[in-house]
Amino acid sequence: PRGRIPTGMTVKERMERKLLTKRGKALYKLRSQTVEPVFGQIKECRGSGTFLRRGTAAVNSEWRLICAGHNLLKLWRSGRFHLCIRQREVCWA
Repeated sequence: PRGRIPTGMTVKERMERKLLTKRGKALYKLRSQTVEPVFGQIKECRGSGTFLRRGTAAVNSEWRLICAGHNLLKLWRSGRFHLCIRQREVCWA
């Protein structure tokens, strides 16, 4: 598609139109490198295949907790993060 985007298109129609362009296809290809692996790691490696709570607010809080745990584990494994148990504090290297 070339030219201006027609007015009155829905969000879905605009996205479909954007994905038909060369730039849109290139950007969509990057998605598999940036976002998708994280969801796979959380689902498969962390065992979080389904949500245990019901309701939007409860699921959102559960998702935030899962993501926080995932990010903390990544920090811990990077070696830049350690606990000082005697002083009850978290130290960054």
